[in-house]
Amino acid sequence: MTLFSRERPAGLLTRHFFRALFDFGVFTQAGADSFVRLLIGLFSMLFAFGFLLVRMYAGKYAGLSGAPTGEPYAHALLADTSVVIALPMWIVALVTVLISQSLFPDETDFRVLMPLPIGRPMIFATKLTAVTLFAGLFTVTSHIAVTPLVLLMSINRWRMDAPPLTWVAFWLSGVSASAFAVLAVAAVNGLVTLCTPRAWVRTVIGATRSAMIGALVLALPFVMSLPAQSRRLADHARVLYFAPPVWFLGIDRVLLGHADAFFSRLAMLGSIAFVAAAVVAAAGYIVLYRRFDRVMLRSFGVSRHHRQWGRGVAREKPARAAVQEFTTATFRRSTLHQGVLVGLSACGVALALNTVLRGELLHWLQGLDVPRQEILMSVAGIPFGLIFVLGIAARTAIALPVEPKANWVFRMTERDGIRCDELRAAERIVTQLAALAPVALTLPLQWLVVGPRALVASALTAGFGLLWTEVLLHDWRRIPFTCSYIPGKHTVAQAFIAALGIFLTFGTIIGAIEYGTLAAKKPTAGVVVVAVLLVAVVLLRRRRRALWGETPLMFDDELPDDIQILALNR
Repeated sequence: MTLFSRERPAGLLTRHFFRALFDFGVFTQAGADSFVRLLIGLFSMLFAFGFLLVRMYAGKYAGLSGAPTGEPYAHALLADTSVVIALPMWIVALVTVLISQSLFPDETDFRVLMPLPIGRPMIFATKLTAVTLFAGLFTVTSHIAVTPLVLLMSINRWRMDAPPLTWVAFWLSGVSASAFAVLAVAAVNGLVTLCTPRAWVRTVIGATRSAMIGALVLALPFVMSLPAQSRRLADHARVLYFAPPVWFLGIDRVLLGHADAFFSRLAMLGSIAFVAAAVVAAAGYIVLYRRFDRVMLRSFGVSRHHRQWGRGVAREKPARAAVQEFTTATFRRSTLHQGVLVGLSACGVALALNTVLRGELLHWLQGLDVPRQEILMSVAGIPFGLIFVLGIAARTAIALPVEPKANWVFRMTERDGIRCDELRAAERIVTQLAALAPVALTLPLQWLVVGPRALVASALTAGFGLLWTEVLLHDWRRIPFTCSYIPGKHTVAQAFIAALGIFLTFGTIIGAIEYGTLAAKKPTAGVVVVAVLLVAVVLLRRRRRALWGETPLMFDDELPDDIQILALNR
């Protein structure tokens, strides 16, 4: 007998569920292995970010150590402790939301495992154990990453506690905060599953998950702004009662014996929230364990009803209409693809929001006197972030397969005459996100600042968005959701450096062009740039569509070092 045959069923099931968390149900074995390598790269980047924080804060705490009194250090310590609690809490919350579809056994688990001599309690217990181990992996890793910063903060001339006590208090309060994040996500999922009519469970859970991902991404700028809240913490501002990381800062203060009435109330809030989330999550898990049918999420049928405006397209271009309907149905049904699209799109909105919060535009909107140049620079800096991130969000979402083994339908029906029509669905989605959405989001603000000149600036935004669409689709040969996907084709460091270089270089250039258009009295130069962009887009799009008609569809993803077959006979 082998080692695996002697392993207990509970261990086998736990390992199965734990491994399944790394493929999201859509990756092949090669894709799952690549995703693990990607996670290792992300962990490495996380540790590097932790040491970068130490480098950034070293000068600050050296200056605080040389201050004549310990009051500045005490104020800074409160704000920075809230940051080192909030960052792991945010990471763990995001990871938990991403795997929230695996918090409970699903229909596949039921159909495969229930006929076996395995009890329902074991299925639920091993599923819970696997999710706990997965969340614990990110909890421990993120806390180790920020521990060097905690060491730096605790070794100071004005410290009030021995460093080992500070470290223990941080780990207790920080891990509690991360555990609360996991329990809160589980509680929300359990409540939604129980309180929603069974026919709507999948739709409502998908919408809730997407909303949580978007809210977490939009909350990141506020998390990063916590170091600037030292004065509010010192003044005991009541608005901080609504900041969950600060609740656990109160617990940290209580553990160290430095809690006044304000921090005691914060610690009480954190304790009550933790217990409430644990009780709701546990109750939801127990009820769903007894009502297994609630987690057997059945698939919706794809409606064959076409809107009036689409009937002509369906008659003239049936392949295009079929793929568009398939794409729409997938986005409507798949919580994974909704989450990827909403989460990455929220990153672009967060960048725009960060520009508004850090610039003078917010002060101007509040009625304060602000130099016009500062206002124009803020408005001009918003569009490219939206174009860049929303385009990547659209391409990434449609690149993920929904069920790799089901693409045989498209393999059998592939023909040169309809290939371009089938691929137009991808072009439509990326164009909407990369070009139309940024215009819709920025035009009202630009109009508020400069009036009708905003129309030319919006035309520039659309032109750059269309050009970015061509860049993203230059080698695209996939019907959305039908090709296997191998993540992490490049190392995390390579991808990060490339993305940062593109963002900074072209963001600066496009921001300068947008600024010049908004500031100019006559939009002549802007109109010329728009015309050049449109000509370039037309030529690139024509060339791409011509290649689509000649190049076979891709159904199996390829690594950069795979051997490429050149169609030299064409």
